[in-house]
Amino acid sequence: MRTVRDIMQTDLITVRLGTTVQELVQLLDDEGVSGVPVLDTADRIRGVVSRTDVIRFAAREPEIPLEGDFWEVLTATGEGDPEDGYFLSPESAATVLPGLGLGRITFNDLTVDEIMTPVAFRVDPDMLVWEAAEFLVRGRIHRALVVDDEALVGIITAFDILRVVAGDGGGD
Repeated sequence: MRTVRDIMQTDLITVRLGTTVQELVQLLDDEGVSGVPVLDTADRIRGVVSRTDVIRFAAREPEIPLEGDFWEVLTATGEGDPEDGYFLSPESAATVLPGLGLGRITFNDLTVDEIMTPVAFRVDPDMLVWEAAEFLVRGRIHRALVVDDEALVGIITAFDILRVVAGDGGGD
């Protein structure tokens, strides 16, 4: 039977405590991922931060009062091409525009520490794939960190499990 170790992703993308949300959004967009583990300077797992965390924060902030046409205001801010920005999700038109931020807080003033989920769902690398699938479903989560002897060794996502179910997960 296949284990988490057989299908986990080991080329990990992480951020450190203190990373700005602006840097996070750019990283998520550049790497095409929806969330990443947050580590401290000693490589200890401190949480997970995702596009959903950014959106949840944005939903709590008041809208930016804009006079006139949005793109005219954007151009007037000197932020450059209105097409510049980072998509919060590939399926969405919601973007983060550098420098504009939200209300009085800009994404350069906000760190991942302030919006991350301070718990990280963890699985053992020797857990069976069906057990990991059950864990993700039960927790209503999209990803779990694979931890071996307190060290982050991989990540497994619902998509990784779907690939196995679809027969595209590698050898048996």
